Amino acid sequence: MVNNIKQLHKQAQQAINQRQYKQAHQLIISILSQDKYFADGYFLLGMIASVHHNNVKAIELIQQAIVLAPEQVEYIAQLAKHYALVNDHVQALYHADIAANLSSKSSPKSALTFDTLGVAYSQIGLHQQAVPFFKQAVSANKHNGQFFFNLATSLKFTGDFIGARQAYEQTIALMPNYCKAHAALTSLGDITLNNNHIERLTKLYQQLTQSDNLLYIGHALAKEYEALGDYNKAYQYLSQSKKVKLAQLDYQFSDDEDMFNALTALFNPQQVSNSSQEAFSAGFDSDEPLFVVGMPRTGTTLVERILSKHSAVTSAGELQHFGLLLKELSKTTSNKVIDKATVMAAASINYRKLGKAYIDSTRAITGSSAKFVDKMPLNVLYAGFIIKALPKAKIICLDRNPLDTIVSNYRQLFAVNFSYYNYAYDLKTTAQFYHQFTQLTKLWLMLFPDNFYVVNYENLVNNPEEEAKKIIEFCGLDWQDECIDIHKNPAPVATASVVQVRQPIHNQSVGNWQKYQDYLTEVIAYLEKKELL
Repeated sequence: MVNNIKQLHKQAQQAINQRQYKQAHQLIISILSQDKYFADGYFLLGMIASVHHNNVKAIELIQQAIVLAPEQVEYIAQLAKHYALVNDHVQALYHADIAANLSSKSSPKSALTFDTLGVAYSQIGLHQQAVPFFKQAVSANKHNGQFFFNLATSLKFTGDFIGARQAYEQTIALMPNYCKAHAALTSLGDITLNNNHIERLTKLYQQLTQSDNLLYIGHALAKEYEALGDYNKAYQYLSQSKKVKLAQLDYQFSDDEDMFNALTALFNPQQVSNSSQEAFSAGFDSDEPLFVVGMPRTGTTLVERILSKHSAVTSAGELQHFGLLLKELSKTTSNKVIDKATVMAAASINYRKLGKAYIDSTRAITGSSAKFVDKMPLNVLYAGFIIKALPKAKIICLDRNPLDTIVSNYRQLFAVNFSYYNYAYDLKTTAQFYHQFTQLTKLWLMLFPDNFYVVNYENLVNNPEEEAKKIIEFCGLDWQDECIDIHKNPAPVATASVVQVRQPIHNQSVGNWQKYQDYLTEVIAYLEKKELL
């Protein structure tokens, strides 16, 4: 029987490596029918569940494997990674630290386990802790392009742009058609007439058919042509690649409009006034969170860096926790994190439970810090819910020139297949989303003046100290001169502004929309009609 199990185990591993998951599943079930204590059987079933995006089931199966093999580092590292994937950062960090300690004592060293640990730490947002494990992974296996890509990404977020550039180039050398690596390399900037990747990118673009890959390379080419001052070519690649992706999406702006209308109906001034004292005293009592929100690409990272330079403030990065927890408590089954149905269902959830669950979920990063920043821009949609769940929370919202906001959103390569940002595949829908955003922020400001504060981006970059002092005061903190020295802030940055915020505050992005003025006739007419210009 032992030999039979060994043979079946080997066949199951081979089947998984060849992505023959149904066959692998059958082989593993056969193994467990003969030996229900065979730990790797449960672990491999967990990996199959993971491939099919069933992370909750994967966690359950990996835990069973650990019960049978409690010091198997690979199992614990994978458990940490999967806890991170379901946004349980506290459990993720706990198990990552256990696996890290065990891996330092184990031999031989596994490149895959090192990489898995790096992924776990990076998913939590602890990129400085992730880097050493990624370095060990590429040292143990110099032929795995994904390991180099993971290393490059954490190096970029920690500000080591030279190291990141080298690791991205190594990724591309090993995986020439890995489009995410090409786009990430271009995002580091430093593009000149004599130092660019346009020829390589153009050849790759012409070979592509898959929409996501076209999007990565189209954005990369646009960024490189922008750096060379050729905005017509840049727009050409943006427009082409975005249209291909949009054609594959079942996206109508009316869905977003319904969501905005549901928010304004739920938080209409009359209802809020009638129930404010009772409803808004039912939340969780914590003054720790500082939410920085707004349309993406409007200076949210800049404000986050100002705040997190304060000695009493920690940056928690861009957390998806609040929206996901609200979705979970609302019990809606739609495939969007926030939509009309979720907004309506959230009206009757337990807000104290939501507030406490959110605060607890941040502990892996925030620790004992007096205050922390959550810089998920589109948390602006949740502002009313945030204040009901956390009545002492402060929300700082960015307001930027309409045309700069719309063009910056259109130019940005957001997380592919994340429906939050579907509006940004077209200039017109981006303008429509911006209009709805402005109406919503006016509502939040009227309803919650003690909790909601609007910062004008242009004022901030032109008068940084004056505006920063107002932000710090709103957050209930004493002023510290170091707050405007954002380029000296060593904390990792995992946003599109990763390069810019390593520089002193400047106003060089003001008026960038004019470079694309020839393509904005319809947008300008729309904004004028809505009295936004």
